[in-house]
Amino acid sequence: MSDQPTSLYGDQPEPPKPEAPGLMDQIAGVFTGPVELFRRLNRAPGWGWALGAVIVAAVILTVVWGLKVDMDEMLRPILEKNPQIASSQIDTIIDFYKKFIIPLGVFQSVVVTAVIVCFMALVYWLVGKGLAEGEPPSYTQALSATVVPSLVRLPHMLLIAVICLVKPIGGLTPEKIAPTSLGFFIHPESVKLHALLYSLDLFYLAEIVLSFLAMRYLLRLKTGGAALCVAISLVLGIGLQVLRAK
Repeated sequence: MSDQPTSLYGDQPEPPKPEAPGLMDQIAGVFTGPVELFRRLNRAPGWGWALGAVIVAAVILTVVWGLKVDMDEMLRPILEKNPQIASSQIDTIIDFYKKFIIPLGVFQSVVVTAVIVCFMALVYWLVGKGLAEGEPPSYTQALSATVVPSLVRLPHMLLIAVICLVKPIGGLTPEKIAPTSLGFFIHPESVKLHALLYSLDLFYLAEIVLSFLAMRYLLRLKTGGAALCVAISLVLGIGLQVLRAK
């Protein structure tokens, strides 16, 4: 009697496992066929190259912006409004940020981005435990659903970097440079309302739509579960940005 394991398919070789879409397929897919892309990622999750592309684009933007921004123009009005900061400390703080804005920005682009991705994937994975239509998603699938929709923002980051290279940006922060949000055109007196309008960026809204589709077709969540994941993302993304606005 043979000791060789019997294939579930008799004498036929087992079908090969599907391969995850490559980076270029993922980038093209989020613009041209996101539903089909997310269905493919459900069968064969892939997220590493997508995360790498997002981090590289963020680093490029951080370095280009950090070399062009007028730190004095950006920080001085904020520091002067802070009653806890003495006027004698303002120049010291500005000088510190001039020296370390790029290293701090690169650290945030690499480490903080990776931590946020892992955390949000954990949240989506936990939601999927209770609100999946069938089998609960794996953490790898949750990582794919977290990262791949953000590829839609690559053109936005590169656009901002190009604008920084070709024109003076003064003390503008990156989200205020490109004319892709309501905040670029509408300037209310309320700082927090202005921050909210800057958050309503075309590329960010596209990412939200793609995230919903990823929850439905990649993680196979029920409609309510997909909406819950998007709501959590909006609260943590836009909500925290508005709260931090000064």
